Amino acid sequence: MSHNRPIANRYREVAIKTANPVQLVVILYDGAIQALQEAQEFLRRKDIAGRVRCINRSVAIISELQASLNFSAGGDIAHSLDRLYIYMKQRVFKANVDQTPEPLAEVELLLGNLRSAWEQLATESAAKDSGSSATPPSGPSAFNNAAGASVGSGSLNISG
Repeated sequence: MSHNRPIANRYREVAIKTANPVQLVVILYDGAIQALQEAQEFLRRKDIAGRVRCINRSVAIISELQASLNFSAGGDIAHSLDRLYIYMKQRVFKANVDQTPEPLAEVELLLGNLRSAWEQLATESAAKDSGSSATPPSGPSAFNNAAGASVGSGSLNISG
C-alpha cells in the first residue's frame, strides 16, 4: 500500500491549501489524533523511536493549535482552550515518561470532542460561504468567532 502514499500526500496538500482557517483547525485535530493513536500502538509494541516521534508530532500540533489562539477575539473560550492545551501536553508528556497509554487515550478523547465542535463550525462556515440558507452558526457566538483562531500556513508536518 506504500504506492498510494504519494497520492494521499497530494490529496492532503490540496485539502490544506484550499481550506479556510476553521477547516485547518479540523485538519490539525485530525493530525494530532492520528499521532496519538499511532503513539499508543508504538507503546504497545515497545517501539521507543516510533512512540517518541508520534508523541513529538502530537505535542507540536497541540502547540500550533495553542499558538493560533487569539485571546482578544476568542475571549473566555480562547483562554479555556489555552488551559486545556496546556493540560493535554502535560498528559502526553506523562504518558511518555511513565510509558502508559491511558493519558494518550484521554487526550485523544479530548481532541476528538473538540474536533467535533470545530467540524460543526467548519460545516456551518462552508454553508455560509456558499450563500446557502443552511443552519446559522450556533453556540456562544459561534464558538466565540471560532475562538479567534488564525492558523497560518507554516511548515508544521502533520503527516508523520
